[in-house]
Amino acid sequence: MDLLKTLKKIISSTPLCNRCLGRQFSSLIPSYDNETKGRILKDFLFMNEKLEKEGFDRKSLKTFKALAESGHELSQNFIKKNKPGLKISPKPCYICNGEINQIINRAIRRIIEESTKVEFDTFYVGLTLPVSLEEKDEKVKSFFKLGFGEALKNELNKEINRSIEKALGKKARMKRPDVVFVYDVVNDKVSMQINSIFLKSSYRKLVGGIAQTKWRGMDSNDVTPSIEKMLEEILLPVFKGKKLKFHGAGREDVDVKMLGSGRPFIVEILEPKVRNVNLNDLHLEFNSKFGSMVEVSPFTKASYLDVPRLKMEAERKKKTYRVVFETEREISEEELRDLSEKLTGCLIRQRTPLRVLKRRGDRVRKKMVYQALFKRLGNNRYEAIVTCSGGLYVKELLHGDEGRTVPSVAGLLDTKVKIVEMEVTGIEGG
Repeated sequence: MDLLKTLKKIISSTPLCNRCLGRQFSSLIPSYDNETKGRILKDFLFMNEKLEKEGFDRKSLKTFKALAESGHELSQNFIKKNKPGLKISPKPCYICNGEINQIINRAIRRIIEESTKVEFDTFYVGLTLPVSLEEKDEKVKSFFKLGFGEALKNELNKEINRSIEKALGKKARMKRPDVVFVYDVVNDKVSMQINSIFLKSSYRKLVGGIAQTKWRGMDSNDVTPSIEKMLEEILLPVFKGKKLKFHGAGREDVDVKMLGSGRPFIVEILEPKVRNVNLNDLHLEFNSKFGSMVEVSPFTKASYLDVPRLKMEAERKKKTYRVVFETEREISEEELRDLSEKLTGCLIRQRTPLRVLKRRGDRVRKKMVYQALFKRLGNNRYEAIVTCSGGLYVKELLHGDEGRTVPSVAGLLDTKVKIVEMEVTGIEGG
């Protein structure tokens, strides 16, 4: 490619401001901003014309005039001195119509105004540009076969992000910043996308009758207390968040207690307007209000990446349950010992339980019972201590779920089993 020849063609046919010209050659001079690149390119063409042409001829005059009309001061002064009668009619930039700096300044002003409404340490700015602006920019690249420039939106994004960084003393970051500002050039408005805050903790559920999360079915008026609702009551006012999502390392049924060191969870606070919160006392506030039912451990900061890790680890970690159950007939000590031997180290095949079949796919899951210990409590009542892999439905392990769980306590004893009481006593690493 003949750079000089291409420059002449562009300047002679298409008025461009320094910034829009420099952007077309962005990768050729990476150490300068596009405004400076454009000025250097125009200076280069001007100097070449002066060296090549002693005096004015028609071709050089056309080049000097085009440069002058695009706002090139050296060309303007040169023509005034050497051709004082030649009329120069300034022409607006074909791409931005001379408005690019106004766009940048308006965006910076609006974003700084909007930034006072939310706390953040990192940010990123995006733009919604008029389609015509981007089309004209691409048309110039295509018509003159320019393959080393950058997109107009990229340039403006970089310029605005740098300016906001300097003005607010905050860090611009593309990957999951605290907040994304999107400036709509056409409507001169800023919208905000506030990214979630993630906090990690664990809970102990001391009584039954409490759900882990809010009911999200058709009955929106469900009044069952839930840990998620309790967390909303404490955390949303502090962070001024819009909503809260609960991510648990597995779950237990509403009637099942969660004891031991607790079940790990991550709480996601959506669209928080306050981020810089002292986490030290939040669990104390929660426990002061709900501690007779649910206790939580101190909150620590987490990442969105920790959520899938938590879910995967929940499937791998061993869980220990204590279950009190009743049988239709009396079970001997020998039968209890035999039952323990048969279930310890046993691979269990479970079809999706009937009680959750409406909301989960019907498939067979294979889970391990690592240890199962049984003892008599009296009056056909017994206690089971079961350590198993995550995801095993323990109720169904006891009563068999109409043969959908094999083997089961009910199946091995050939009697009906009724669950009286159940609690999670420990989670591996919990």
